[in-house]
Amino acid sequence: MHRRNLLIVAIVVPGCFLACAAQDRTGQGKRFAEVIQRIDKGYFQTLDQEQLFQAAMEGVFRELDDRSEFIEPSKLKNYERDFKKEFAGIGVELDAEPSSGDIVVVAPVYGGPAWQAGIRSGDRIVSVEDVETSGSNLSEIVSQFRGEVGTKVDLRIKKQGVSPNDRSAIQDITISRQNITIESVRGDRRLPNGQWDWWLEGDPNIAYLRISHFSKRTDVEVAKLIEELVFKQNPKGLVIDLRGNSGGMVEGGIALCDLFLEDGLIAAVTNDRLKGRSKRKQLQQKWTATSGQVLKGVPIAVLVDEFTASVAEIVAACLQDHKRATIVGSRSFGNASVQTITTLSSGPGAIRLTTNEYQRPSGTSLNRSSTSSESDAWGVRPDSNFAFSPTRKQLEDWITWRQDRDRVRSGQPNTSFDPGGLLPRHVDPVLGRALTLFDTQKQR
Repeated sequence: MHRRNLLIVAIVVPGCFLACAAQDRTGQGKRFAEVIQRIDKGYFQTLDQEQLFQAAMEGVFRELDDRSEFIEPSKLKNYERDFKKEFAGIGVELDAEPSSGDIVVVAPVYGGPAWQAGIRSGDRIVSVEDVETSGSNLSEIVSQFRGEVGTKVDLRIKKQGVSPNDRSAIQDITISRQNITIESVRGDRRLPNGQWDWWLEGDPNIAYLRISHFSKRTDVEVAKLIEELVFKQNPKGLVIDLRGNSGGMVEGGIALCDLFLEDGLIAAVTNDRLKGRSKRKQLQQKWTATSGQVLKGVPIAVLVDEFTASVAEIVAACLQDHKRATIVGSRSFGNASVQTITTLSSGPGAIRLTTNEYQRPSGTSLNRSSTSSESDAWGVRPDSNFAFSPTRKQLEDWITWRQDRDRVRSGQPNTSFDPGGLLPRHVDPVLGRALTLFDTQKQR
């Protein structure tokens, strides 16, 4: 730790660590208490304790993972907003890249201000209101996007996959904040009445569900949709698209898995502190499937990419381990940990602390730590012969095509961008790879 950070900790929190030292007279508590006393009595300057406390917290949490942090009192309300379906903002989901500290767009809300402005998954937020974001606290960046409806926010964006020498690599964008209503489940394309067509165009026997995030009602929505689809005709296959899904409410993901399973472990929560004599992690909490499943015998393909994270990874891993679904696409993000927010009893503020991580039914961890390598077991890997990462051109064409299909159509389809009149399996190469699963089933 930097010398200044050590000094800050020593001066600002003597009472806390002295109390610890009273209980630990032979360990680090006693040693630290001595440092505290010497600096407190001998340092030549008087420093503002609140500022020092903030700096101390930054130093302490820097040694932890990038999802743990100290939350200032004024920012606590932002965490409450994150669990609401409607809020005033630009409609974008963010994460901090562990290696660089860059703020990366996980997914824009379809149809929201960011989406309309051309922001896409993988783009990097370089600055907000002319203040650089690299290395900044993620919650601070998110709070800057919140505001009154109609107010504007200036962003500088670095586009995903664009050469630094390309003029379009860096873009300055001004976005007006709007009330954002997030849809949890979407289909293949919008109909003139604003509803979704849940059957794939060109593959009318294949149902297609895109889940953007998990709410407490996601499983209820999916169960109702499946019931309606089965009433019309029995699907020959189901595609669950989790690309760009950064998570949401774990209850929704667990309940969704339960729909497709008859029994067995869905997921578990554990941590290194719970290791027993066998040196294996002990389960702190687990979820198991209940009797009764939908679409029994119907093959399922789950689409994932490097922005599939958290609860979405729990779902993909569960269905993969139970051989209930084939995973298609590219390796997921590797963020499957539990954060607990606790307000401080000794003063204003709270801490957000990673307290546990999720474990898939097979027993391996889903979470990627700062020291994890590519060969380690984290995230969700596609099944054999179903790994596919689209090229930049394929991705750009698909994004533009998908944006057009997500618009409400009046009368005839909008053909402003229709690459050769191609169907979903041709424009979306990852989906196309997934559909080979059902083609194989037909041949059998």
